[in-house]
Amino acid sequence: MASTLSNRVRELREAQGLSQIALAAAIGLTRQSVHSIESGRASPSVDVALRIARTLDCQVESLFGESTTDARLSVEPVGDKVAGRVALAHIAGRWLSYSLKREGIGRSADAIAKISKTDRLDVEVLRPAAESMENVVLMGCAPALGLLADRLNKTSGPGRFIWFGRSSTKALEGLGRQQTHVAGVHLVDLKTGEINVPDVRKYTNSRAVTLITLARWEVGIVVQSDNAQRISCVAHFAKRGVRLAAREPGSGARRLLERELKRADVPPDIVRNPAVLASGHLEVAYAVAIGAADAGIATRDAALTYGLNFVPLAEERYDLVVPQAELTDPRISRMLDVMTAAPLRRELSSLGYDVEPCGNRVAEIGES
Repeated sequence: MASTLSNRVRELREAQGLSQIALAAAIGLTRQSVHSIESGRASPSVDVALRIARTLDCQVESLFGESTTDARLSVEPVGDKVAGRVALAHIAGRWLSYSLKREGIGRSADAIAKISKTDRLDVEVLRPAAESMENVVLMGCAPALGLLADRLNKTSGPGRFIWFGRSSTKALEGLGRQQTHVAGVHLVDLKTGEINVPDVRKYTNSRAVTLITLARWEVGIVVQSDNAQRISCVAHFAKRGVRLAAREPGSGARRLLERELKRADVPPDIVRNPAVLASGHLEVAYAVAIGAADAGIATRDAALTYGLNFVPLAEERYDLVVPQAELTDPRISRMLDVMTAAPLRRELSSLGYDVEPCGNRVAEIGES
């Protein structure tokens, strides 16, 4: 890997499995001071730089070099390996890239990726690597995560937050592979009716994680305001000519739909080849709004966004899954503070979310 990084403290610390608290204790600083150094907001004295280098068993020159924005990195792609605009994150001691092709042109890139002959990508960075190391990745299908990231990025404090709209299962898979910092989930176990915990246990590879509730929301049928097909229940999805927008397998909405079809004694074939296969609640609502589909399963806030009629089917708890080791990270602490503060709660309430349980720690899973 050929690169010139302005600050590699976090990279080398994580490579050795040290927490910020452990490094701070070893060099006689506070955790907040270590974070400020890692994020480039504070420059260490010569004595502190030497102590950090000694603790991380490296030369000072390998920790603090000249800042550059034309560095090249070799990174591990998350998802499809494609060239073009990417976001970057540094998790578990390694660089990861996330294609921005499906995220729209409105999100600025951290780097431009080029296909390599290996299973990695070569990227040319567009901002200093020390800044990209501050990125916090949020994965989950709730549009509320995008609102949370936007509010965090418009206020001062540690971290730059990037939301990727992914199904609950994809988000948990990403957390299990250490490809995201936080996973958002709403998965009801079909056998026990238990919320989120069984799936979290399945996908997080015995990592110690905490489930923190963002909100409760309603999921139901979305149809156009004129509802020409007179759709009022999932049984009507089987009517001749009804075009369905369905979520991908592994999503909470797909699981809910399959459960409701079974209850209504409707053959499951209608969901196997939908008119539109959507990757998020907003995509379902958009497909219905533009007439590409007649109905779909989505959240109330998605229906409100596109002015659609909404028939509630279930109320679900949406939890954020956070590794317990990351709860002391100043970036995650700030995220939780902003998440539970009044401005975001009021905004989510206006979109139909029940924010009364926001911030509740509902489960701890794995070894502490």
